[in-house]
Amino acid sequence: GESLSLLLDSVNNGRLAVDRLYNIFEGAVLPTCPGATAIKARLLDLGAEYAMMSGSGPSVFAVFNTPDAAKAAANALLSDGITAHYAESVKK
Repeated sequence: GESLSLLLDSVNNGRLAVDRLYNIFEGAVLPTCPGATAIKARLLDLGAEYAMMSGSGPSVFAVFNTPDAAKAAANALLSDGITAHYAESVKK
């Protein structure tokens, strides 16, 4: 639909349309899962442009401006004893 088209256009142009991203489960899950809530807040504190719960939870992901920022955040979480991975987007 139109929302998907706008989201794909923003990603293809190097922007993240965060106003188009949401997870309806966050309202139900995060209040009962303080660990996921804390990780989401920590990712934002580490400089994430955006952080959100993935799927029905409790996994959390974040988007950073640079791969180095993502690596640094993953390493910070790992230092805190939190399982963390980073990935880079692929440009064609």
